Amino acid sequence: MTTEQEPDPSEQTEVRWRPLHLLVAIFIGLMLLVGSLDVTMRYAFDAPLSWGGPVVGLFLGLTIFSGMIIVTGEDEHITVGLLDRWIVGRRRKIQSILVYVVSIGSMFFISERMLASSLRSYENENQHMMIDISVWPFSAIFAVLSFISGLLLLRNLFRLLTKRDKAV
Repeated sequence: MTTEQEPDPSEQTEVRWRPLHLLVAIFIGLMLLVGSLDVTMRYAFDAPLSWGGPVVGLFLGLTIFSGMIIVTGEDEHITVGLLDRWIVGRRRKIQSILVYVVSIGSMFFISERMLASSLRSYENENQHMMIDISVWPFSAIFAVLSFISGLLLLRNLFRLLTKRDKAV
């Protein structure tokens, strides 16, 4: 006889992020589908898809930038505790603030670079070097998604700064 266990609330995702989880799952599924089709066509029929690799790369970018919003929104970034035993108390909060500041700067820098690339590609009517598809929409999407991640990091920093507790 099996009993159903209630899922741990800490493992449940917030409802507001579920559509993005679905979007990431769709991008991963499409990436796997195109990759599998490419490999099958290459080895079974000696006819690889000329567009397979670039399309997988575009789906990979969409997956990463969409997933970045989920991870940032839930404040669930991977952390490595190399210095944790030496950084305690108030210094841990300072370390977290510094990490947020660098991350925010990085996200806005990525966003600005992707936007500049998108505008340049749009003005020059650049196509992908391997397939006949405009590159600028993807760069623009990446710019928007990284900008949103930067805003979510700002929100997370604000939450950290307004906490009364000095321990993080």
